[in-house]
Amino acid sequence: MAGVFLGQALATSIIQVTLDRLASPEVIDYFKGRKLNDELLQKLKVMLLSAKSVLIDAEEKQFTNSAVKKWLDELKDAVYVADDLMDEIATEALRSKPEAEFQTCTCKVWHFHSTSFDKKIKSKLENVLGILQIVIEQKNVHNLKEVDGGLPLPPRQLTTSCPEEYGVYGRDNDKEEIFKKLQLVNANGDEICVVPIVGMSGVGKTTLARLVYNDNRVKENFDLKAWVCVSDTFDGFRIAKTILEEVTLSNCDISSLNLLQIRIRESLKGKKFLLVLDDVWNEEYIAWDDLVKMFRCGAREIKIIITTRSEKVASIVHSISIHHLEQLSEEDCWLLFAKHAFKNGESSDSDIELIGRKIVCKCKGLPLAAKALGGMLQSKQDLRGWNQILESDIWDLPGGESSILPALRLSYNYLPSHLKRCFTYCSIFPKDYEFSKEELVLLWMAEDLLLKPEGNESMEEIGEQYFDELLSRSFFQRSNNNELRFIMHDLFNDLAKFISREFCFRLDSDNLCEITKKMRHLSYFRTEFDVPKKFELFYKAKNLRTFIGLELPSASNFRYNFISMMEINDLLCTFKSLRALSLSLYIFITVLPDSVGNLKHLRYLNLNRTRIKGLPDSLCSLYNLQTLLLRNCHCLVELPINMGRLVNLRHLDIRGTCLKGMPIHMDKLRSLQNLSAFYVGKEKDSGASIKELGELPHLSGSLCISNLENVYLTRDAGEVNLKDKKGLSELELEWGRIHKNYDSEHERDVLEQLSPHTNLKSLSIISYRGTEYPNWLGACSFSNMVSLKLDDCKYCSSLPPLGQLPALKELSIEGLHGVSRVCSRFYGNGFCATNKPFKSLEKLTFKRMLEWKEWFTYEGENEGGVFPNLRDLRIIECPKLTGDLPNLLPYLSVLKIIDCPQLDASLPRPSALRKLVLTSCDKVELKKLSPKLQSLTVGGCHATLPEGGLPTTLKTLRSNGQSLLCLTSLTKLTIWDCPDFKCFPSGGLRAPNLTQISISYCEKLELLPEGMHACLPSLLHLRLRNCPKLESFPEGGLPSNLQILQIQWCDKLFPNRMNWGLQSLHSLREFNIWYYGSEVDSFPEEALLPPSLIHLNISFKHLKSLNGRGFQHLTSLKELQIGSSDMLQCLPEEGFPTSLSILDIRDCTLLKKQYRRMKGKEWHKISRIPIIRIDD
Repeated sequence: MAGVFLGQALATSIIQVTLDRLASPEVIDYFKGRKLNDELLQKLKVMLLSAKSVLIDAEEKQFTNSAVKKWLDELKDAVYVADDLMDEIATEALRSKPEAEFQTCTCKVWHFHSTSFDKKIKSKLENVLGILQIVIEQKNVHNLKEVDGGLPLPPRQLTTSCPEEYGVYGRDNDKEEIFKKLQLVNANGDEICVVPIVGMSGVGKTTLARLVYNDNRVKENFDLKAWVCVSDTFDGFRIAKTILEEVTLSNCDISSLNLLQIRIRESLKGKKFLLVLDDVWNEEYIAWDDLVKMFRCGAREIKIIITTRSEKVASIVHSISIHHLEQLSEEDCWLLFAKHAFKNGESSDSDIELIGRKIVCKCKGLPLAAKALGGMLQSKQDLRGWNQILESDIWDLPGGESSILPALRLSYNYLPSHLKRCFTYCSIFPKDYEFSKEELVLLWMAEDLLLKPEGNESMEEIGEQYFDELLSRSFFQRSNNNELRFIMHDLFNDLAKFISREFCFRLDSDNLCEITKKMRHLSYFRTEFDVPKKFELFYKAKNLRTFIGLELPSASNFRYNFISMMEINDLLCTFKSLRALSLSLYIFITVLPDSVGNLKHLRYLNLNRTRIKGLPDSLCSLYNLQTLLLRNCHCLVELPINMGRLVNLRHLDIRGTCLKGMPIHMDKLRSLQNLSAFYVGKEKDSGASIKELGELPHLSGSLCISNLENVYLTRDAGEVNLKDKKGLSELELEWGRIHKNYDSEHERDVLEQLSPHTNLKSLSIISYRGTEYPNWLGACSFSNMVSLKLDDCKYCSSLPPLGQLPALKELSIEGLHGVSRVCSRFYGNGFCATNKPFKSLEKLTFKRMLEWKEWFTYEGENEGGVFPNLRDLRIIECPKLTGDLPNLLPYLSVLKIIDCPQLDASLPRPSALRKLVLTSCDKVELKKLSPKLQSLTVGGCHATLPEGGLPTTLKTLRSNGQSLLCLTSLTKLTIWDCPDFKCFPSGGLRAPNLTQISISYCEKLELLPEGMHACLPSLLHLRLRNCPKLESFPEGGLPSNLQILQIQWCDKLFPNRMNWGLQSLHSLREFNIWYYGSEVDSFPEEALLPPSLIHLNISFKHLKSLNGRGFQHLTSLKELQIGSSDMLQCLPEEGFPTSLSILDIRDCTLLKKQYRRMKGKEWHKISRIPIIRIDD
């Protein structure tokens, strides 16, 4: 069998992208008729091909030869510049097409522009060729050779079944799981039980297989066993020969595969046989099938364990169950490390052990890394040597190079060049950063990392295949926090960073000295205040392609992110080669500068959750733009009129905006794959017609069609062809909440025409004014439907037969004022014990059902109930509902009953309940609280809680002041709207884990809990709102760890502010104080606020002046908000601390006049502050 070779070099993919662009119709058309430039183009092609021929050799040598690595980087940099140039030409060709219709009146201008452009291109091309010439001539200096077909992989050490000399840690549970899987199937006769062990390189797959292989249970239950190290090449003859030698315990000189198989079959007949195939890479089904044929030999039992890095290998072997091997726990990893690092497995030096445990953290549970580093440190027993290892990157360690790096590189070497490039691009993600598949695929598309589609495949599908391939090979791992997000193991992250080096930069972890002109991809964590100095050093990297701000982990305390418009404009003017730009979550972005139109290479633009109001017309000249994300831009009211020019746009997300219509010619965006929303325009206003959706055949994902009241002709709805849009998974059909002069019959006809494809998974119908539902709603043919919402369909008097949707998991019925009874039709036509309704339903919501009176549950007619899997039930604002609730709900974990004053039911059995909300439902009978309850809300009703107190599992309590004893597990307490609540229990609250208290609208409350500073050591957030009789804080003050303090409209409390002891709260970072009482001459007093403060929000109706001296010691202050202070005339003469980044002034009439941007008399005094908002 042929040898196994290294995959194509990473740089091969980069060069190939440029060669493909050279051959594109746009570039070829441009060079036609330009003789000189055509010669330059051919020269560029020859140079690229010459460089490409030695890349495989160079890629392998770069790991051991830094000069070769540097040469590769210089080559990639030059190729990137060439690619930018070719892309510029292709973009110019795209631009000329939409403008061709205007050429007759602007031909002179066009000719001048064309001539000028040609000169610029010629100059740039000559410069690129000069650089490439120098670089390529250096290949001979480094003795780089042409390699045809790839370098053979270096020989690898074969594994054996010998037990681990130093013992195994943390794998007992895994071993037992393997034995359980082996026992699941009685693999007799010709049946074969296969159990694959799948995991990343170095995680201990072989070690686990050895542990099972050498266990006494194998000796007791199997007659024969064999161990074969398969490794890179799946050689059927070698595998068969090894098996025969193992089972016969003798050498084999047979040279015929057929004879080998006959001997094996004879040896196994009537026997129980265990086979371990270690380190399998083969992904071809035929080779596997040929191997297992010889095991169909009448053996009593054959079981096979396979170890592999690839999910694909595991999928082709018809396994009964895959065992995914995870990393070791930190403690087990330490034990393994210590066994190799110390003679007796224990350290006698506590300082050495402390450093050693930090080193183990770098291993992230990888046994191979722990063993290698432990063995390396065995001879180093001085602190200096251990610290050096701790502070070094693993790739810089000589010992690490000999074992860890090759193990991970082997997985990398097997990748084809396009996957190598996709993987190394991920070095922009910091360690432990969680990313989504969709997010990453869109970025890969923007950076041209995907091969051109063949056949009917889309770029997105190809990107998903690449992602799944990297996931199956363990380059990516699923996050433990969110199954829809992924991470890279730290060592793979290090590998990606090692390979990308100068080209990818992470602001938060990389050395600023490493920034060079070669840098192409930049990522950083958005912080609360991203001021200009943060990005100044990057301006030397003018060829930057990626500028991505990443969201900090969820544990961050930041609520918002800020950046100045000046900074944005500088970024857009500096980085003109950008392919991907994300400015999401910067809430002060209200406009996008016209200079965005200069980013002619831009493919990806993310403005999600900014406060942008509109987009400049120049955006429509970004002809390469593929992705435009505007999700939750709540201030966005319109799109540019020339959106139809964005002919390459594939993803447009406008969910959560305030758009009222769409620009015309949306039907020209034929490349669109995802359009989150479409707003039907009014005919007289010449907005986009719903018919335009029919011209977008590739739509997939989610789509919301709004303003359906503007569909005047039923046939227009039919032309949308929703039935043909198989890729749509989520559909929302929405009429305006307030639309007059409706025609019920017409609306039903329109809805009938909007029947979707049966692949649909989620459907919402909102503000429909028909009296009957369309025939297709609730049809059992929609077998994929998992979510359904009917909202504000107020003239429908019944519910459709939704119980017959077999996959339905979530159902929400809101605002159906015409429904008074929920009866048998709701459960489906002819439901019975064998055809149970709602068999998959997990969440059911009824809300704003103003006329609903009766709910027939039919539990007596259905054993196990009609909602056998329901986990979440919510009944909200149903004022006339009476009678019982479903009672047979064994899995119910969330129950909310709000504003249902006539409901006189007993609650379902509470054993599994974890969250309970009861407000304004006085007649509901609460007999017992679930022992597993974690969150309880009780309010608006006067019933007392059941005897026995609160369960010890409770973490969140939102109460009217009842049962405030025994709160040891509680983390959040809310008391609101309790007019008769006067005080807390004597002795204070015994709640050591409480982190947040909110007390609102308690008009008679006079005292806070006693001893807060001692009884509430974990308290971080205290909010007091509208407690007019509260006069002081308790003796001893507030807890020292408090971080956020909000006091609003507690007018008796404010005058005692100098006794609050805020100066002793060294962790306080946010302080909100709203006071509408009598006049306040000056605020804040010099000794009032602690220097740790970052946010200060003040709102005093009668404040006369700000005390500058009270601000000067606030050296950490970043944001100051001043609101509703009509008497305040000026800001402090002393100014504010230099740390201040944001000044936000709202509803301060006199200040607004004095400090008006650029025009106010006092504007110059605050103009240095990066971000200033005055009633904006």
